[in-house]
Amino acid sequence: MKNLFLKQAFASFLSGSLLFGSGAFAASHEEAPMIARDRYADNTDTYAFRSMERGREDFVTLIANYVPKQGAASGPHFAAFDDTVLYEIKIDNTGDGIEDIKYQVQFASKTINGDTVLGVSTINQDGIIKSLNDPDYNEVQTYSVTRVDNQNRQGKVIASNLIVPPANIGSKVTPNYEENLGEKAIGKLPNGGRVFAGNRDEGFYIDVGGVFDGLNLRSVGPQGGKDGLKDLNISTIAIEVPIKDLTSSGKKPSKPTDKGAVIGVWATASRRTTRVITDGKTSGEGEWKQISRLGNPLVNEVVIPLKLKDAFNSLSPVGDAIAAPFVLDPELAKVLAATFKIKVPAAPRNDLVQIYATGIPVNAITGPNYTTFLSDGTPHEYLRLNTAIPITPFEKMNPLGLLGNDVAGFPNGRRFVDDIPDISLRAMAGGTPFQPATNVAPNNALSDGVSENDVPYLNRFPYLAPPHSGNPVTPKAQ
Repeated sequence: MKNLFLKQAFASFLSGSLLFGSGAFAASHEEAPMIARDRYADNTDTYAFRSMERGREDFVTLIANYVPKQGAASGPHFAAFDDTVLYEIKIDNTGDGIEDIKYQVQFASKTINGDTVLGVSTINQDGIIKSLNDPDYNEVQTYSVTRVDNQNRQGKVIASNLIVPPANIGSKVTPNYEENLGEKAIGKLPNGGRVFAGNRDEGFYIDVGGVFDGLNLRSVGPQGGKDGLKDLNISTIAIEVPIKDLTSSGKKPSKPTDKGAVIGVWATASRRTTRVITDGKTSGEGEWKQISRLGNPLVNEVVIPLKLKDAFNSLSPVGDAIAAPFVLDPELAKVLAATFKIKVPAAPRNDLVQIYATGIPVNAITGPNYTTFLSDGTPHEYLRLNTAIPITPFEKMNPLGLLGNDVAGFPNGRRFVDDIPDISLRAMAGGTPFQPATNVAPNNALSDGVSENDVPYLNRFPYLAPPHSGNPVTPKAQ
């Protein structure tokens, strides 16, 4: 029965009706049927890396993005976080698939002037939003951050009443956006930590059109593709905390092989089990139910079969053994073989299990000072970050991460610059040193033709670029 299903799924994939139809390879944008209909809870990308900003080397930055494919000119209300969603970033520092620490972020919205026909902005004063407390910021959203750990299961509120900056409406209403609003929205956390919640540029870059069209890529080299997420925005939650606040020892490890140096990171979104609609208001009742989950990029898209995608979004990593067969014998590898006429490694794909489900142990290929291993002997899918591997300076980062000899990049955590489509194509095709027989061209050179983001990233927290303007300044006609 299982073999019949795989054959049917493979045929459906080749015809473009399975993974491509549900958002494959677009990070985690609308990757499962249920979450595709609930964009405000849709976790699109998760990042975890040692902070690269000068003077912040002892900190880790954790980023979770939500609400995909936001057009910059989407007023009058623009995209916001959902007050009825519980957004969480979770950390497993023992390898059992259960979070030892989680940061919960919840939002609350209020309207200053309900008599206006406008939305986020209005003319309560002069119609220009010059600061986070400006009276013309009309639909204000605030948030709180709660840390829950093994010592305090009830959680402790570590920040409250922080303000989400408004959308980048345009040069008239939100002039000097980053200086006046974006930079001012960075809040403080204990022990020198920081937090940001608000709109940012969509930092994930990929030839969406070519991928969705049955891997009909414009280019399989590093150039020639079209960034399908260009000019779009995203809703970002970024948290920066000391390394010692996340490790099992409560200390910053001195070397990569120290016990407790590796942490597992993933993000989720949950809703109450009952939705209550009253006159003009929506709220929730009952227990929280997880409906979105993201650790490693692309797992739910290109590994988990369609019939299990919604269930995978509701699971904790502790139950990931259900997905092991699909990692050991991934369907996408077969598709790559058929599409590009290449030889791919035969199952079982233990190399992929190490990348996505257990971490990479110390080995002869990556050397004695590299490991991302974190597991109790069973598979748990999430990002794995070794907090003792040295930082690669901002200007020297290689987007191919480990495949580009940059050990600070994916699959050692995930940085915003890491070229996930290219890395994933090559890993699935066996074009890595872990598969010597297939680590040859074109397997180890596959690409979607998009090698960088449409705008530069920031070299400071929260690293993702400011959101695109809904009404950018353009040169006047001569």
